[in-house]
Amino acid sequence: MIRLTKPLAAGLLLFTVSLHADTDKYLSTVKPFAKGDILVAATIMDNPTDDHGGTGRIIQYDENLQLKGELYLKGTRHKVGGLTFAPDRTLWAFSQLTPTVVEIAPTGVQKPVRTFSDRMYSSVTFGQDGSLYFGEHMMGTQTGHPAVTTKFRLLPGRDVIGDGHVFRHHADGKLKQEYATVAHGGMFGFLAVTSTVLADNDTRMIFVSETGQRVLQYDLKNQKQLPDLASFENNPDVPMVLVMNATPDGRLLISTARGFLVMDPKTGAVLRNYPLEGMGWAAVNSSPNGQFAVIGNFFTGDIVKVRLSDATIVARNNVGQKESLSGIAEFPG
Repeated sequence: MIRLTKPLAAGLLLFTVSLHADTDKYLSTVKPFAKGDILVAATIMDNPTDDHGGTGRIIQYDENLQLKGELYLKGTRHKVGGLTFAPDRTLWAFSQLTPTVVEIAPTGVQKPVRTFSDRMYSSVTFGQDGSLYFGEHMMGTQTGHPAVTTKFRLLPGRDVIGDGHVFRHHADGKLKQEYATVAHGGMFGFLAVTSTVLADNDTRMIFVSETGQRVLQYDLKNQKQLPDLASFENNPDVPMVLVMNATPDGRLLISTARGFLVMDPKTGAVLRNYPLEGMGWAAVNSSPNGQFAVIGNFFTGDIVKVRLSDATIVARNNVGQKESLSGIAEFPG
């Protein structure tokens, strides 16, 4: 799957660019969210001087993946991903290496950008007490890679791009606690906590490092790393783990480049594997009723809705942009 002259998957795309995206030349046509709407992050790659730069865009589809509208984002300069809905129905998204955290009201209107941290957050999980648990996207001292044209930003006053930790913030945005999670790094060594799921009444954080082969976990209550929940080393059916989200009953959906799988969050057992045609299947999320998964192909821009009971593809579309699709979420109503 690796093409050394191209980025590999959704989160790996998110590298800093120097130009601000020009959203003024695009007209947003997004409508107030309706139950079943599927929101897809598909940045427009319109920066000719940077192969990771572009205008942040979220495409709105109905539950059958028919186009409804588009929202062009303010405050982002490169690929957007990590889409998820909060309990209050706000849509969250991340332009990791700007870094910018995006919040969009159910009306389809982007809220004013809040500054949470200089760190490159790439996902959020919502605690029962209202806490916001952010995963730090990158770690280490590596500021570049031959496969990409951009440079990774160092943390202010430090010689690292990140620590790869989880950070808990109050609902008002104030930092409350840092957890020293030990991330995998992915195949390039610098991808850290790229997707997170809370379990066991918010005492355990399950997470993955995109392009790695392990599902990791951390004891939030006792602040210590736990043994891996699962490992797929030397497993040809699961070449890597990319994006992870939970179904309403807590099972884990994990994309694998070849498709996606469903995992038991307590044992790490694979309950079912769903292979799809081709490679590059990355962004994945569950329908609010738990009956479907929606997954996007980063390389091709294809997006499909799969019925979990029998693996039937019930709807499909294409975002019209290759190497861009980096996040999916369905509006619960």
